[in-house]
Amino acid sequence: MKKRIYLSLVAISMMLASCFQDLDQNSPFDFPPQPTPPPIGADGQMFYMSFDTDLEDYQSLMEASKVGNPGFADGKKGKAYAGAKDSYLTFSVSSLATQLGSEMTFCFWYKVNANPDRAGILTIGPKTDGAGPGAQNNRTSGIRLFRESSGSKQRIKANVGNGTDDSWVDGGANADIDPATSGWKHIALVVSTGKTRLYFDGVEVAAANLSKISWNGCDIISIGSGAPRFTEWGHMSDNSLIDELRIFNKALTETEIKNVASK
Repeated sequence: MKKRIYLSLVAISMMLASCFQDLDQNSPFDFPPQPTPPPIGADGQMFYMSFDTDLEDYQSLMEASKVGNPGFADGKKGKAYAGAKDSYLTFSVSSLATQLGSEMTFCFWYKVNANPDRAGILTIGPKTDGAGPGAQNNRTSGIRLFRESSGSKQRIKANVGNGTDDSWVDGGANADIDPATSGWKHIALVVSTGKTRLYFDGVEVAAANLSKISWNGCDIISIGSGAPRFTEWGHMSDNSLIDELRIFNKALTETEIKNVASK
């Protein structure tokens, strides 16, 4: 809905500008020439899926591909992605508005469904060198954001590859979510040179040292599952709800993360 409103406003302004030009008058709207929408936002936003009944990335205007039968449900804002068994989305890295870089932020609203008791949430990883299309769990590059059972709760963790090795972002009980009481949580994974941080609702819950991040061989983004690249330990499709998925080509601060969550 928000995307359609934005595009409608831009279309209306363009029509009005054209009408004034036909009358040899200056338009009252001073819009500089630019793509609609701009490929990268002024705040560094390079990817945005609102999930308002469609699967389009707002920045590149490209559609994600469906695997299985994911759906939509009432979200934090408008509609949300609703996961289902053996279902997830993929998006080609080559279709992004700009390349993945050395400092990145991945954030979204999340309403956990603890069934199954572990799942992948967001995966950008390579396949195993020399192996077939289904090869997975090569953790030397990319990111893997996932959840696992922790008693009656779910613990959110991340794994990041630096080109030759990987590091784990595990905050222990600080990164637990109670499916029975938590409702919607805003989750942000921030990657920067030297450190990776995980935030819940703008508060840091986990951090790990990281010399750098490598994106070598990372050609797809998986949304709502670890499949097809991170399933060796059972991090398959997620039945949870995901809303307002955004990627930034910079490491957002706590204040910036809170500002994004308030949009």
